[in-house]
Amino acid sequence: MNRAQLEIIVFLFVGISAYFYGQHKWYDESQTEVALQTAKANAEARQTEQKLNNQIADLTTQLVKVQNDAQKQIAKRDADIANGKLQLYVKTKTPVCATANAPSASGSDTSTAQLDPTFAQSIVAVTDDGDIAIRKLNACIAIYNQVREQLNERTTTR
Repeated sequence: MNRAQLEIIVFLFVGISAYFYGQHKWYDESQTEVALQTAKANAEARQTEQKLNNQIADLTTQLVKVQNDAQKQIAKRDADIANGKLQLYVKTKTPVCATANAPSASGSDTSTAQLDPTFAQSIVAVTDDGDIAIRKLNACIAIYNQVREQLNERTTTR
């Protein structure tokens, strides 16, 4: 091999080596940048997650307080029903087959009957169950809306 051919081979070797070194350096830098962006996104996600967890905990605490207050009101109402302080009545219709000697009812054909206290408590307990479910549903909806708002804010600020 003559000197010119050797110089061309060395020149090509140096050029190709420089190219691959640059590629390797660029790849390492891009990987580092991706890792930094991922770490930053993870940190932001953890902050958002912590904020949402705090808001959920606050709403859960509020729900527990509301449920406890409702239980106190329910217990007071049940006690009032049991001791006769609160009485529940239902409308009744007068019998269709009245006896011949029965006085004719003037005005309205309805009267009222008082409910047995135990039966009255069981009737209003149905509404209590519905109220509890509604409070839980409202808390769930509030939590959902807060999470949705937080996530929408996060995606629109990017």
